Amino acid sequence: MHFDWTMLNLEAYALKVAAALIVFVLGWLIAAWLGRAVSQAGLRSGRLSPTIVPVLAKLTRLAFLAVAIIAALNELGVQTSGLFAMIGAAGLALGLALKDTVADVAAGIVLLVLRPFDVGEAVDIGGTGGVVDAIDLFQTRLISGDGVPVVLNNSAVRTAIVKNYSRATRRRIELNVGIGYGDDIDKAIAVITQVIENEPRVLRNPTWLVSTKSLGENAVVLVARCTTSAADFEPTQFALTRAIKERLSAAGISIPLPQREVRLLERAA
Repeated sequence: MHFDWTMLNLEAYALKVAAALIVFVLGWLIAAWLGRAVSQAGLRSGRLSPTIVPVLAKLTRLAFLAVAIIAALNELGVQTSGLFAMIGAAGLALGLALKDTVADVAAGIVLLVLRPFDVGEAVDIGGTGGVVDAIDLFQTRLISGDGVPVVLNNSAVRTAIVKNYSRATRRRIELNVGIGYGDDIDKAIAVITQVIENEPRVLRNPTWLVSTKSLGENAVVLVARCTTSAADFEPTQFALTRAIKERLSAAGISIPLPQREVRLLERAA
């Protein structure tokens, strides 16, 4: 009789384990399907940023997987109310121990909601420049101009000054040009102004400025400021720099190199 009772208990427990496994596997499959469905729906809608869609898909998958785990535990007869209390206490202790990580997650959520930048945009974050490669709940990843991956914690990104070059419609070019103290300043300004006027990518509004900026150790520093579209910024800057150098040299205006005066003193015998 005792043996029969034990076998019945084992069979009942085996059925519970089998039911819990079936619930968990079904929940896993449904969670994966829901994650893919959210991802595909978000990309098709066009209303959500491609940056936030993968995060929403991951959160959906994890949320339904948590429900599946709770349902599986219920099938095993586990009292989930007490489990929730233990998880809450453990979560509080873990949150205090990993407060920096929690701050990164909170900052990541803020970045995904406010969207100061998206994947594929060229940015400068606190002096670190590059193209945004990925944004998740913990980190923001950039690819620098020389192809090096850069990883930034979201909490640091959230408090940094962010320059989003991809969202700029136009940008200002500022060139500092040094000429010799013996050169004609008005003539140099006229040459630089003509170079800017002849560059078709320079915008006529706002107008450009060429003037004296400062008196350096070895040169009179002139400043040339003009505006171009964001897409034309670098090629226009490169073209102006070369053209100004060539035109100043052709006009007989020097661009002096740094100079140092060295004196040799003879020691008295």
